[in-house]
Amino acid sequence: MSIAANLSGLWRNYAERAAVPGCSDLTPELVEQCNTKPSEDLSLYELVYSVIDTETTGLRPDAGDEVISVACVRVVSAKIQNDYFYTLVDPEREVPELAATITGITTERVQGQPVLEKVLPRMLREMAGGVITGFNIQFDLVFLNNGLKRKCGTTLNPPMVLDVLSLCRILKPRARTFGLGAMAREYQISVKDRHNALGDALITARLLLCLLPELEARGVRTLRDLRHFLRYHAFY
Repeated sequence: MSIAANLSGLWRNYAERAAVPGCSDLTPELVEQCNTKPSEDLSLYELVYSVIDTETTGLRPDAGDEVISVACVRVVSAKIQNDYFYTLVDPEREVPELAATITGITTERVQGQPVLEKVLPRMLREMAGGVITGFNIQFDLVFLNNGLKRKCGTTLNPPMVLDVLSLCRILKPRARTFGLGAMAREYQISVKDRHNALGDALITARLLLCLLPELEARGVRTLRDLRHFLRYHAFY
């Protein structure tokens, strides 16, 4: 089962997260900010959500797959902000034909784009100060952490992340399928630009806003309520 809340909150000492050559000096500080625990007393409608998405060359970072685009959409006071962050990323390898077919991102499109260590500081700035959120969020975090560890000697380890896929499985247990497109259609959200990091992040943000009233109806009103709700459903 995908676990939406990462409750470990384990901190590594700063020396272990010190920037390595070629990585921005800001990166460890920004990672610290992303790993800071938000106030649990805030209501779900007051929270800032940093909705992220990545596109990659494949599904296995351990086998050399890399990020080819990233996006972050912030939701503030239950409103999607217009100043999204999106960029292509040079994976420093060829984009396989299957990935190019799915995403529309070819090797030629990413050549000359910024490499991941140049993109990470901006991406982290967008993520900092919000609950890191996504659809199947662990997939995106594995790829970002793989790049952070390799290129910057640090990793994201936020005390809580929010997986919208897990919320859908809890709130719509009888759904036939739980893909992002299917869940969007369930809530009559326009589905376009699928398998595009920005398009998927926007769909996820809109889906999140549709789920908030359902959570409220179940008595989940604050971040603390949400953490307990997710922990309960992770075990039952």
